[in-house]
Amino acid sequence: MKLSSGILFLPAFLTAQSPHLQTWTLEQGRLIADPGASAAPLAVGSLQKPFVAKAWAAAHPARATPRFRCGPGSACWLPSGHGEVGLTRALAVSCNAYFRSLAKDTPPFVLANTFRAEGFSTLPISPDLAIGLAGPGGALQIRPGDLLEAYERLVREPWAVGEPVRSQVLAGLREAALKGTAGALGQRGWWAKTGTVPSSDGDPTRTTGLLIAVDDAGWTVLARLEPGTGRQTAAALAPALARLRPGHMIRGTTEQANLVPVKPESPQITSSASSKVRIRLLDLLGSKHLEIRNLGTAPIPAGRAYLGPGAAKSLHAGDRLGPGFLELRDPVSGLARRFEGVLACGRTSQGALSLTATLTRREYVSGVLAAELPHAPSERRIELGATVLRFLAQGPRHIGADVCDSTHCAWFVGRGPRVTWVTPRQAMHPQDLIADPFNGLPDADWTAMSEAAVRPGPALWTAHCGGAPLSPHAIWGHGDTAVQPCLRHGPERSHPWTREWKEADLTKAFGSPVRALRVTMDGGVWTLRIDSDRDSWALSYDAAHRRLARVTVLGWDALPSPADAIEAIPGGFRASGVGWGHRVGLCLGD
Repeated sequence: MKLSSGILFLPAFLTAQSPHLQTWTLEQGRLIADPGASAAPLAVGSLQKPFVAKAWAAAHPARATPRFRCGPGSACWLPSGHGEVGLTRALAVSCNAYFRSLAKDTPPFVLANTFRAEGFSTLPISPDLAIGLAGPGGALQIRPGDLLEAYERLVREPWAVGEPVRSQVLAGLREAALKGTAGALGQRGWWAKTGTVPSSDGDPTRTTGLLIAVDDAGWTVLARLEPGTGRQTAAALAPALARLRPGHMIRGTTEQANLVPVKPESPQITSSASSKVRIRLLDLLGSKHLEIRNLGTAPIPAGRAYLGPGAAKSLHAGDRLGPGFLELRDPVSGLARRFEGVLACGRTSQGALSLTATLTRREYVSGVLAAELPHAPSERRIELGATVLRFLAQGPRHIGADVCDSTHCAWFVGRGPRVTWVTPRQAMHPQDLIADPFNGLPDADWTAMSEAAVRPGPALWTAHCGGAPLSPHAIWGHGDTAVQPCLRHGPERSHPWTREWKEADLTKAFGSPVRALRVTMDGGVWTLRIDSDRDSWALSYDAAHRRLARVTVLGWDALPSPADAIEAIPGGFRASGVGWGHRVGLCLGD
């Protein structure tokens, strides 16, 4: 399988053995897997180690975590040993000796109960089985979806017992992603853990590598590389993960320098209207039942049959329709989405339909303009169209697709109707839809956009800069520190806003009553700091936006842009700021 990135790097010895990489992702509670990726239980090796720490903490609620000296005789995967390590460092370097010691110091029934609660198979637990090694009866196993959910809980939910230990575990996963066994990821903002297990074909000369990573917004990915190691899996996945986050440049590492490219591709801007874009549709809706209609004047392919003009059918996993002029419709909400292209349909483990459309670049750009600037003059549309083409040239931002249709990538409505999202899974009611806001892209405009896109310019855009644009670094903690100046707005046209967040909504968002909220610029990066009765949080703008939208009646409008200040008020907090969106790149405000 080729990752959805510009270049997939693999070790030279693996390229001769046809490596196979599978990925599973968890987004908004829905499991999305590569075609052919099995949902059957897997042995995951060292990915089990955080749960050894959880079991030890449950058995020793009043004890500080131990330190351990891992030397040449410690039976660790590193023959020379890791030296003296504590929990955080031991997790970052995946020290077998340290975690075997923790497992020996934990009653077997506590280990068994902990692993069972996380979704693992119920073999009798020995210390070696607990740290991910195989015993006479095999290794512990877990379904990919259950493992992703376990890691999502690990980074999001405080432990009932041993919360200080959890903090050390999270610090170890952060360190692993930066300079530990997952250091080939080469970027901040991830919790990550690698594992290496015997090859599934029984060949003793080969191994299978695994990586699990969770970002600050809760997006979780599991990757499995066969043959390979955990470190090599991290290196193979790094380019694709980097492209999921705008404004990022991959940090070079010694390990990456020793890798060779497989099927290198340069992410060049092309003016060809026939160049394809793969877009994931209606993920936020999470619908289990959708209808597809042929709006064209001729039959279109529909698997082994055809769908006639004006005809409609219910969608099922495995369906593939088009090319043609299609309309997706949700019979429950009435939401519709029209576009010209090919549609492929799958299904998540939760039963929701998973849709990927393949469009021309011209069709995609037109659909973004219909969402963002439906009634703007031609020169504004050309400016945004060129920016969208530069954005596409940076490479795919999803595993298995280039973009999605939400603001994670770009607001896309195809040929309409234009829909306003209220919460991550709820759109406006049908009577609130604005039909057909934009009637296509004139040839002259498309030509002008394509010519402008190859010249230097922004590759990101925002709804309104608030008179104070921000840099990619200020919002995402990486990327360019330079600010794209706005020629339309100064401080006198800042579009100020205020929002009041009720105590009950904040408790839902963060799991316990919130005692304090404040905005900081840590290292020049916008950060929302939350102190609750059970934990403290530090969230990026994207993570804070999603968390507030998920539970509050304000939905996506709960945090219109990075807030400038937050103050306590009776019954909650008041946030204030300027602008709309993240305030990075081309400003679309009037």
